[in-house]
Amino acid sequence: MANPLASLRQGKLRIDKLENVRVPPNTERTVFARTGPGVVVSLWMALGGGNVPALDARLRVAYDGSPAPAIDIDMGTLLATHWGAGSANTSHSCPHLHVEIDSASYQTAFLSTYPLPFGSSIRISYLNIDAGQTASIYSMATYGLTSTDEADGRRLRCQGARYVDQKVTRTAASTTTLAQITGGPGSIVHHSYVGGVGATNLSWLERNFSVAVDGEPTPQIEATGTEDWFDSGWYFHGRRDYGTSIHSYVGTDRPAGNVNVVGMATDLWSKWGGIPFTSSAVVRSLPEPACTTGDTLCWCLLYYQ
Repeated sequence: MANPLASLRQGKLRIDKLENVRVPPNTERTVFARTGPGVVVSLWMALGGGNVPALDARLRVAYDGSPAPAIDIDMGTLLATHWGAGSANTSHSCPHLHVEIDSASYQTAFLSTYPLPFGSSIRISYLNIDAGQTASIYSMATYGLTSTDEADGRRLRCQGARYVDQKVTRTAASTTTLAQITGGPGSIVHHSYVGGVGATNLSWLERNFSVAVDGEPTPQIEATGTEDWFDSGWYFHGRRDYGTSIHSYVGTDRPAGNVNVVGMATDLWSKWGGIPFTSSAVVRSLPEPACTTGDTLCWCLLYYQ
């Protein structure tokens, strides 16, 4: 008989934490730093202080002595919580990401269990942007140390567009390249997306996502629509914040003055085991005749490489 506990973790786990630390505007605070090799198996954070600390401040992750972060994305885009996509009485979850946000106070908490393997070192930091609000943060980084780099050099990385300084405004006929990854092998594991800002109707949800890997001219993956990519359909039947499948969630609070905005996230690891590529991957949002409005958007794609 197989050991029923064989899948339990064997090595020691540790937690590094911060409790009610103030982070002034234009300040970066280290949340976790260690020499390795090892892996951060979960990151929990609670954010307070206003909309800027909860939405526009950034999560940064740098590995193995590199001065440039491999992940540098704002919280509202990573968590799909921009534009009121959350409420005091609900939370959103997919298997590797759980999010809570109070859309009145913007207090936010999240738990990410996307593993962050590292070799010689890792630094996780919180960057509060220069917008006049002081953040209050709590965090717990749970990690284990190993004798070798068990991920064989693969690290969790990000491509995307932060809302404040990188958002994209497009016409109804625009094709938007969301990620252009070179070098490999790797696998795309998470996609969050906030679109419809300034849209005149919900037809921007007609746009299809496509993924082409390894230089093949025809995408191997193409969705039937934006909301379908995140496991919903029919423009959400007028519903607001809710989980779609176990793999995805949708935030549609429809704030006054921007009623066509939607935030969405999907866990491609749990859904498909990731989207693997050998040498390259290109992810795009495509136009189609049924889309009759332009909009402004931001997004985040996480991948291992």
